[in-house]
Amino acid sequence: MEQQHNTLAKLRVSRWVYLGAFLIPLVIMCVVFWQLKVTPFGKHSLLISDTGAQYIPILEYLRSTVLHGQFHLFSFALGTGSSIVPLLTYYVISPFNFLIFLFPAAQLPTAVAWIVILKIGTIGLTMAIFLRHAFLRSGWSLLLFSTAFSLCGFVAMYFYDIMWLDALIWLPIVALGLHRIVSSNHFGLYTVSLTITIFSNYYLGYMTCLFSVLYFIYLIVEHQPVPTPFKETWRMHWPAIRQFVFGSLLAGLMSMVVLIPTAMGMMLTGKSNFFVENYLPTPLFGPEVLAQFGVGTGDFHNHLYHAPSLFMGTLMFLLLIVYFVSPKIKAVEKTRTMWLLIAMGLSLFVTVFNTIWHMFQQPAGFPFRNVYFFTFLALITAYRAWQTHPDQTMNDPQKILALLWGAGLLTIGFTSAQFVPKLWDQFMPSYNNSLYLHSQPNFHLLWLALGLLLLNTMLVFITEWRPIRISLMILIISGELGSNLYLASQGMDFGSETKFEKYFKRDSSLLDRINASSTKSNLHRVDYLHSTISNAYTGPYNHYNDPLMLDYAGLSSYSSTLDEQSRVFQHDLGYFSQNVRRISAQGYTHLTDTLFSVKYRLNADNPHPVTKLNSYAGFGFAVPTKLADVQLRDQTALFNQQMILEALGAQPDTLVRATTMDISTHKASVAEANRAAAKNDRKSGHRYVQTFKLRVNATGLLHGYSPAANVIYSSLLVNGKKAKPLINADGSRYVFKLGQHQKGEVVTVSYVTTRPEAGYSNEFVSLDQAKYVKLAKSLAQQRFKLSRKSGVTWLSGNVQGSAQRRLLYVSIPDTPGWHATVNGKPVKIRSAMHAQSIIPVVKNYRGMIGVPIHVGKNHVVLTYTTPGLKVGALLSALGAAIFAFLVIAGEWVRPLKRRRQQKISK
Repeated sequence: MEQQHNTLAKLRVSRWVYLGAFLIPLVIMCVVFWQLKVTPFGKHSLLISDTGAQYIPILEYLRSTVLHGQFHLFSFALGTGSSIVPLLTYYVISPFNFLIFLFPAAQLPTAVAWIVILKIGTIGLTMAIFLRHAFLRSGWSLLLFSTAFSLCGFVAMYFYDIMWLDALIWLPIVALGLHRIVSSNHFGLYTVSLTITIFSNYYLGYMTCLFSVLYFIYLIVEHQPVPTPFKETWRMHWPAIRQFVFGSLLAGLMSMVVLIPTAMGMMLTGKSNFFVENYLPTPLFGPEVLAQFGVGTGDFHNHLYHAPSLFMGTLMFLLLIVYFVSPKIKAVEKTRTMWLLIAMGLSLFVTVFNTIWHMFQQPAGFPFRNVYFFTFLALITAYRAWQTHPDQTMNDPQKILALLWGAGLLTIGFTSAQFVPKLWDQFMPSYNNSLYLHSQPNFHLLWLALGLLLLNTMLVFITEWRPIRISLMILIISGELGSNLYLASQGMDFGSETKFEKYFKRDSSLLDRINASSTKSNLHRVDYLHSTISNAYTGPYNHYNDPLMLDYAGLSSYSSTLDEQSRVFQHDLGYFSQNVRRISAQGYTHLTDTLFSVKYRLNADNPHPVTKLNSYAGFGFAVPTKLADVQLRDQTALFNQQMILEALGAQPDTLVRATTMDISTHKASVAEANRAAAKNDRKSGHRYVQTFKLRVNATGLLHGYSPAANVIYSSLLVNGKKAKPLINADGSRYVFKLGQHQKGEVVTVSYVTTRPEAGYSNEFVSLDQAKYVKLAKSLAQQRFKLSRKSGVTWLSGNVQGSAQRRLLYVSIPDTPGWHATVNGKPVKIRSAMHAQSIIPVVKNYRGMIGVPIHVGKNHVVLTYTTPGLKVGALLSALGAAIFAFLVIAGEWVRPLKRRRQQKISK
């Protein structure tokens, strides 16, 4: 009876501990957000970095399409059209995201803030569950470790990448599943939790798979009281090894519905490129990394590149050292744990290992994304040290030794931070090393770190007033973690929640006027680069994902899943693309408007904000077959457009070069140099002002293009008036607009440059408006007339073919998944044009969809199926069936038979 009473008492304590593990980090987050005045506790919103540029637009697109019953697995709001599965699996699949359906669209930043808060609280809960069941211990001290993990350095630096938080939620459950495999040979919990991790975020799910192998090996070896030969260990733990292999394979099999279509989609991105330097055994940091165990050593200013975020509270750092000093822990256990931490540390330290952990690509910003695995292992080690009761089991010299070790390591870290990064930057100058140099913590933080170390040492080694001691420790570590989160948020350009609501409604209203939803059957694209939603953002906002956020078919996109083929094709035509993750709507001509079926151009700042374009010829139209043979070249956008015009049968001199009457260059004055954007590197040498005097040879839009990328566009002047682009494209190539001009007009174009000699290759052309409108009308006469039943993934319509035009050009990228029939018979899609990239590697890509048609009337049907989705779904269903059978057989049937046999034998 007494034993049952004790068991119930422990159960009640565990429940309160679980509640505390969830609430403490949740309250800390609320306090920090209240201090930062972040919604729902103020007017600021998380319209920063990836949250503002990617997560909020993507989540709003999901919310809008689902609520309106218009959700499809292909979207014209992603660039010029792309599969949405890779985007969903990378950014969206999380049960917490159901919260967005409880908020109106204009209040989505508030919903995202609550998602962040709830996720971080849940991390604390799952960590407490792991510690309670893995070590069979309960008590209020669990709150120290659960809180430390929920608000560790990784969370403080990257909490606004909300999908990464799901991996931290499930990591303790995956680890608990591994403990159960080793202790009782049951793989159910491990398999289910690993599957959910992969579903939640396949990227960090992949890392969790690597961690599982490492941690499982450690758990097997840990069970040997003395060093044991490999064969003997294998024989003794074969049942557990078998369960681990089966459980891992089943988790992978059940995840195939996500993994196969995502893998096929990601192979189409620019991330599939190979770089040798990412696979070298070079170090990524030095002893200065030890400073990261101190509070406040990182902030948002340095989020693009910095040392691994190791902070987990000074108490945890001290207990990590205590583990290796304590006489209660055997030397063989210390050795095994040390090798585990070293193995995980090498995945951070060595470039090739770090590349492998990051799915064989070095991160472009937000480095060392696998650091939370090291933190998790360090916290487990610290918890083991806590269980030895160091206040009672360590003598005074050992306690002093632990303090000295901690102080010494922190001192080495902060001292090294003052000179080692400078050496890196001096002897191996690079973009990352320059950022790393400026990310180092101030030396004065060492005194704060040492003071906290001394305070925690006193509390750890005090034997009296234990309840009060635990309470003080919880208060101190909560204060440290909250302060570290607050300091890590410094430099964030928070947006405005009230402005977001206001301008979101204004932009949506304008788009509703032209029925611009990306899911409507009357397909056309909209160029809305001048939307007002940018007013809600404090930092730079480049409108990349406006089509997703406002649900219209656009031209731009920004995500890690951006289709490289589509991006290169647009870039070859002159659109601005900063890197493989971004493509902008900036860089249009009337020809590109036609090719991408842009029907409206909107500018909310104009008295008449809607412009219907006379260059629109339909979502598709019949073209000469020789258009399919056009090979675009990288860095020759205007030449590419000339080739396309010739292939379409345009009149001669539709695209006409301007006459360069004079080129003058002089050294820029201070005032002239300041015309350039502030972010331009002033170390690149002297600045010059280069001026072109041009005679326009056709009436229409005048465009410029710099193959050598020597123009600092933010300083651009046309006839003395500012003409800088909406999006800063300095250092890149794109077709820039110089305004509408009459034939014979003399125009002066001026800009700042650091390489005036490269300016002689610059090109200036005009598109003859009258000739081009005539071409567009001719194309529209044989347009692809879509039926009203057409949607996004099923397009049906008629087109008239002729002897001169026997290819239907459709404004959709020729990517895998599209199939065509003409008059009921399947036909092979022929790519209309090919694109080329020479940076970072030389590679050719397919262009847009081209469907061979006959002379006369053609009924064309285009259908889209997500590549790999059906196969993935079948494999996942097979995996789920096998898993259910094994669980039923192993968990219910066999134990039931065993109990029956035991009864019979009795």
